[in-house]
Amino acid sequence: MRIINLILLLMTLTAASARADNDMTEALGDSCMKINDTFNAMRYYGEVLQADRSDAIKDKMAHCLFMRGEYRKCAAMLEDMAKKGADSLSQETMRRLFDCYRYMDNTAKQIEWGNRLLSRCPMDGIVTAYMAHIYNSDDKISSPQKAYDITAKYMQTDSTCLPVIREYADANFLMRDYSKAINAYNRLLELGDSTYNTVYSLGMAYMQTGKNPMARKWLTMAAEKSKMQNAGCLYRLGIVCVDMDSLAEGIDYLEKSIELMEPDHTVLFVVKRALGEGYYKQGKYWSAIYAWREALKLNRNSMATIFNTAQAYGFIGKHDMEKAYYRTFLSMAALVKPNKELNQMVKQAEAVVGVKENFNGAIISLPAN
Repeated sequence: MRIINLILLLMTLTAASARADNDMTEALGDSCMKINDTFNAMRYYGEVLQADRSDAIKDKMAHCLFMRGEYRKCAAMLEDMAKKGADSLSQETMRRLFDCYRYMDNTAKQIEWGNRLLSRCPMDGIVTAYMAHIYNSDDKISSPQKAYDITAKYMQTDSTCLPVIREYADANFLMRDYSKAINAYNRLLELGDSTYNTVYSLGMAYMQTGKNPMARKWLTMAAEKSKMQNAGCLYRLGIVCVDMDSLAEGIDYLEKSIELMEPDHTVLFVVKRALGEGYYKQGKYWSAIYAWREALKLNRNSMATIFNTAQAYGFIGKHDMEKAYYRTFLSMAALVKPNKELNQMVKQAEAVVGVKENFNGAIISLPAN
């Protein structure tokens, strides 16, 4: 009996000694984490995990992995812990798991854990903003209405959280509620957010509502903030200036945007077409013709651009080219459902061509020269 008691005592002492060793090793890991020495912390926590598989140690190891950018391993460890139920994870741990999936661009998992976080912590402004950003910007999801819903709900309590207001403003812009978007962007300015994105978005919102003076003001500020290096901003500013008959300024912005623009044919077509309109309004018809012909190289199906080019040729007395472009326009117009504006254009073109033709469904090619 005494031998059995002695064995039990030795076993107890051994277990206590092992626990003490584990506690000491864990403490060494904690000390390393305090100075962001994740390399040695991971080594110490790894030793502890060999004997202690508790969630507390796993959580520390996961934190270490997260700080080292090993998001996949961190997420796997935290997901294993979550098998007991999401409620078993602390708010901090859930946020770490959410951030892992954010860094990994795993949208589905981000939404899953973001919703769980907001169920527990509805006033977490950063997570609210992140979730709204997914709905606003992810092409596969594209649900600005959901972005609006979660940001508007948050703002019923807190209307001063900048990241949330940004996403709220963008959601309204994407849903084409430009008045609400303008109010939200102005609210950001009131709160001190005068960053490029805010003033640029405000300028675009005013542009969409036809308030060209305000659009010009904010797009000019955005262009200055970008040091005239953002092609999209410059071409929108150029279009606004041309619409306001500030032709020289508008043409200058449009030409700068072309210099900066990558070979995106759709956008480049829009810019060159707008550049032609600027020259046309200035009475520089040769320059307008050149810009429009360059635009037509990118999109040969633009009936309005073909019609405008014909008009410009008429103004400079090149009536053979004028008629040729009008004939191409008329052959295309014959295939389109008529409307009041198109009918007027057709009437003008036929008056110049001098005859009403039946093209039998064929489209006349543009002149080569």
